[in-house]
Amino acid sequence: MFSVEDIRENYKRFPDAKIENIARNESKGLRKEVLSVLKDEIITRQLNLSLISWIDSETKSFEGLERKNLIQKIQYQHCPKCLEKTKLFGFETHTVKSFLIGTSSSRDEQILCASCGKTVKLNAIVITFFAGWWSGKGFLLTPFTILKDALSFLFIDKISDRILNTFVDDRTGSFRRYGTDDSVLTRLIQWKNNSDDNSSSY
Repeated sequence: MFSVEDIRENYKRFPDAKIENIARNESKGLRKEVLSVLKDEIITRQLNLSLISWIDSETKSFEGLERKNLIQKIQYQHCPKCLEKTKLFGFETHTVKSFLIGTSSSRDEQILCASCGKTVKLNAIVITFFAGWWSGKGFLLTPFTILKDALSFLFIDKISDRILNTFVDDRTGSFRRYGTDDSVLTRLIQWKNNSDDNSSSY
C-alpha cells in the first residue's frame, strides 16, 4: 500500500483532468487520508470547488438509524412494475441462453414488490429451462442456475437486505445531492431496474 506522501507526490504530477476524474469517479473507494490529499490538490490548483462538494456527497455514507430509515422509505415506494404501493424487496435473477457455438449468462437485480419479483424470478427460470441447454457450457450451467434461483425463494429477506444495502451504498452521492423525496427514490429505483445487468458470454 502506498503511503500518503507517495500518493501526494503522485497527485502533484497528475494533469488537472486526471484529478477531476478521480474526484468524480473514484473518490468513493479512497481512504480518508487520501481524500484529504485529493481535496488539497483541488484547492491548490484552484479547480472547481464543486468537486469537493461532490467528493463529500459520494463518501458520506448512511449509517445507523439514518440508513435504516432510508431503506424503509425505499421499501414503501410504489412498485415500478405494477405501481402498487406495497413493500418492496430486492430480487436477484440469473438467466442462461445457449446457442450451438456459445452461451450467455446474465445476473440482474431489481427492486420490486413481492408479487412482481416472484414473477420475474419464475420467468427467468422458465427462460433458462427452455433456452439454456443448447451448448456444452449451457448444459452444465443450466441446472445449477435453475437450482440456485429456485432455492433463493427460501432466502428472499436475506437477499433483499443485501441488495437494498448495496443500492444505498452505490447511490450515496445521489441521495446526498438530490435528497430522499419519493420522486428521487422512484427515479433511482427505476434507473437501477432498467440498467442493472451483469452479463457474460462464453
